[in-house]
Amino acid sequence: MNAAPCRADSPMTSCFAQVDCNNFYAACERVFNPALAGRPVVVLSNNDGCVVSRSAEAKRLGVPMGAPYFTLKGQLERQGVAVFSSNYALYGDLSNRAMRLLAGYARAQEVYSIDECFLDLSGEAEPLRLARRLRDALLQGLGLPACVGLGPSKTLAKLANHLAKQEAALEGVLDLGSLDATALLQRLEPVAVEEVWGIGRRLGERLRLAGIGSARQLAETERDWLQRRFGLVTARIADELRGVSCLALESLLEPRRSVMSTRSFGRKVTALAELQEAAAMHASRVAERLRRQGSLAHFLRVGIRSGVPGWGRGGDASETVALLPPSNDSRVLARAAQQAVARLWQRGVRYHKAGVMAFELVDAGQVQADLFAGDPLDAKSARLMQAMDAINQRMGRGTVRLLAEGTKQPWRMKQDHLSPCYTTRWDDIPVVKAN
Repeated sequence: MNAAPCRADSPMTSCFAQVDCNNFYAACERVFNPALAGRPVVVLSNNDGCVVSRSAEAKRLGVPMGAPYFTLKGQLERQGVAVFSSNYALYGDLSNRAMRLLAGYARAQEVYSIDECFLDLSGEAEPLRLARRLRDALLQGLGLPACVGLGPSKTLAKLANHLAKQEAALEGVLDLGSLDATALLQRLEPVAVEEVWGIGRRLGERLRLAGIGSARQLAETERDWLQRRFGLVTARIADELRGVSCLALESLLEPRRSVMSTRSFGRKVTALAELQEAAAMHASRVAERLRRQGSLAHFLRVGIRSGVPGWGRGGDASETVALLPPSNDSRVLARAAQQAVARLWQRGVRYHKAGVMAFELVDAGQVQADLFAGDPLDAKSARLMQAMDAINQRMGRGTVRLLAEGTKQPWRMKQDHLSPCYTTRWDDIPVVKAN
């Protein structure tokens, strides 16, 4: 087994970097609030339900991931932990800025999630030095701490990042591509097979039953036997651990085949008017995402939820609505969603969630007009939606919205600890005052 090092030894040498921002949501809360430096921070899920992000200080206090907030509230107050509701506008904007910054350092980029990406650094003379520059650029330019893993394959780069987070002496950067075969196997030895990217718990259990319990054992297992027993995907993961690149960067994301918006209410809802407002809001969000990826929807599925299925009148109620012609106009989708909710709603039932999903999507640039349904690409409608999107992108989501979405929205998600939208709302931009 020979791992190709992350060096410019030949034009064919591959080198991948995996960049992952540390404790991303909690880190974002600190960017514009210097008083949080060194203080434990946690971020809660929708409706302030569970802990979904913890700073390093909160982890050291033993704050468990995923624990319900109401069970921890007293403990967090006593320990001086700063608690925040999820501020998706802030996190999304900082994520976009981070990805744009990182893209400028690489030949190609694959955005893997809101807080991590892969970069192609093939041909870079000093990849380790560049990795440290990437980390410094994120911290100095955006205030976001991160770790960087390097490897001749995406799987090794991902594993290098994982190890860099665990070992403080590495200062957040590790290059597995610079190791020879023996040193690489030693690095893989203590890594449980379940921790290898793409394995997971279930496949890990099957591998352990076959006597493969570590990343090293997986890398040393005969390839043909692995493919016969566990399939081609597992065999390729083993190849990647050996330093053979099998996974290319997916720099161009395929348009989604369906688009969904759904969320629980901040309180139980019984009034039809409030349910219709929520449905219109979700439909408008779906329409915005359709326009962003240049798609039109043929069908809309509208659903409302009222408790545990099988308990009395509780459970899910949904309806699929055909859109003729296909559309991404917020007004069309909102009207269809509201009409569907009116047919689904039952008096006296307490609803706690609503959602809208668009499917059977088509490319807006290739759709054909229907003789009877009309032209799906109405120029006046398109200009109105473009203007609406431009204003909301510049001034913050919801600056311009449909009246059907409501003005007060008493049903909206509970966010008692929401921080300002520092980068997406004019009223929340930080102001420095001279004494």
